[in-house]
Amino acid sequence: MLKWFLGILVIIGVGSAAAWWWLNRPLIIRHPNFGTDCADLVSQGGLDRKVDCVRVWYGTNRKLETGDAILASDTADVIEGTGENGETLRLGRADVWLPKLIEDGGSRERGETPHVQGQAPDDADKLSEYVFLTRITTSGRETFTATLQDAVYYEGSDAILLFVHGFNVKFDDALVRAAQLSNDLSRNETYDVGIPVLYSWPSAGEVSIEEYRGDRDRSINSAPYLEEFLDLITEDLDVSRINIIAHSMGNRVLTKALEDYARDYLVRHDRDDLEFRILLVAADVERDVFAAANGVFDNLDANVTIYTSDTDRALYASNILNQAKRLGETDTDKPYIRNAQNYQTIDATAVTTQLFGTGHNYYSDNPTILWDMMCTIGETQPQDRALEIARYGGLPDGDPYYRVNSMIAPQTEACTLHRSAFPAGGLEIAEPEDASAPEPAPRRDRSLAPPPPPPEPVAEMEPMADPQSLPLETTFYVVDYDAVDLTPYEAVLRQVLDSGETIESLTISAYNDTAGLDAESRVQTVRFANLVREWFIANGVDPSAITTIGYGEQDLAIETEDGVDQPLNRRVVINVVSN
Repeated sequence: MLKWFLGILVIIGVGSAAAWWWLNRPLIIRHPNFGTDCADLVSQGGLDRKVDCVRVWYGTNRKLETGDAILASDTADVIEGTGENGETLRLGRADVWLPKLIEDGGSRERGETPHVQGQAPDDADKLSEYVFLTRITTSGRETFTATLQDAVYYEGSDAILLFVHGFNVKFDDALVRAAQLSNDLSRNETYDVGIPVLYSWPSAGEVSIEEYRGDRDRSINSAPYLEEFLDLITEDLDVSRINIIAHSMGNRVLTKALEDYARDYLVRHDRDDLEFRILLVAADVERDVFAAANGVFDNLDANVTIYTSDTDRALYASNILNQAKRLGETDTDKPYIRNAQNYQTIDATAVTTQLFGTGHNYYSDNPTILWDMMCTIGETQPQDRALEIARYGGLPDGDPYYRVNSMIAPQTEACTLHRSAFPAGGLEIAEPEDASAPEPAPRRDRSLAPPPPPPEPVAEMEPMADPQSLPLETTFYVVDYDAVDLTPYEAVLRQVLDSGETIESLTISAYNDTAGLDAESRVQTVRFANLVREWFIANGVDPSAITTIGYGEQDLAIETEDGVDQPLNRRVVINVVSN
């Protein structure tokens, strides 16, 4: 009997190990024939109708490891872009194999970057369903600028799209993201998004508190190299617009680099014909740091748009770690606002609610936001997009900002939004547009494309039917489980009630880190979950609809050893089903 029992345990153990291995197989980012131009691979496989080849030019201060072979006088293949600071600006280009969008006859949804997990398939048709890097090269300044300028002319463009990535991004991943953004934002010929260019700083590409702090230092130390890259683009390229998208911690690099670049921009470059359109998304930078720098940005006469969200859990954690409000947080209805004609703040919360994940990449994987970003780059006026006006703090005289609302039928048909995320619920139009609304960002005479002709009248969209009994998940992070004051979390808790719908069931799950004893951790989470329960009851939720669970140290969000203080593990997850 004992042998049978031991045999069953062995089988269960082996099966569990196999399942863990299967679920954690590495993602394959490089093509099986890495080292070959994408266009050659697509042509050889007859995949022209299934795959787009996107060439991305890059600047980086990462340490690059190159092959021995010299392809041209100043060009070599790149084997790896490391997470170390190479302490010099390196230039080059990369080819990205991207499945065509479904609307173009391919297999990819807008915002997706499907990767092979485990082993790449042998079948060419199957390969066409995944994203790959096919080649990375590095070159000198002359070759870099000549080939980039050729691409600008060949595409009939007058702009570049410069992407600055954020925390926890490896070099290969950054190149793929730059290609996907360029492809997915270039969906309307009215708007010249620009040739894709990446600035990659040496993020370690790892998730931990230590690596977060390391990336934070490396990002700031990379600012001089990004400034040098901007100088190169300004001096060497014949374009009239630079569109910039900075994500997450990349906003730290960009803020510092632009502050130095803009300080004496007109003196050094003597160019008043160059436009800057800057999009700051999920910005992991302190609000006061940005506020101190943005006055200098005025030298660039840039149009700046700040996208914020209250469902971005990564920024919530960063707020706790840094003890300072982040530029990319909405803070319920108190986002960062600069009262200047060329600045806009857009709250994306209503269309970025997620059941899973951190909600930090909504700028690239949410089709709704991609559409609005495209229209932002095209300088479509806010009143012509699916945006509604809100007021800071909900006050009648509060400073104005915008909220994304996909139920609005915009005046510009190209800016009609396509919702793919669950609605956050209950975000009503704050007020009708009136004379107190902010003036839209000016459309300059030297715009890249003329405004589209007036569209045919657009029928008002019928309200989307609300899913019945749709579960929504809200997460917040707990600073101290021994505190009995819920004031720091009330804004998040009130969002759960904002929909005004009847709550059928509400489950409060509290989790702890491993800093204390397991039994003590469980008691803390049970006590805190019950405290949250009492808050909901006091605010009108039926007690019989509420379930509380204190997990203690079970189900860690980030695996740690025992005795580790990990803020991302001290979390409360609220699941709501309403009708």
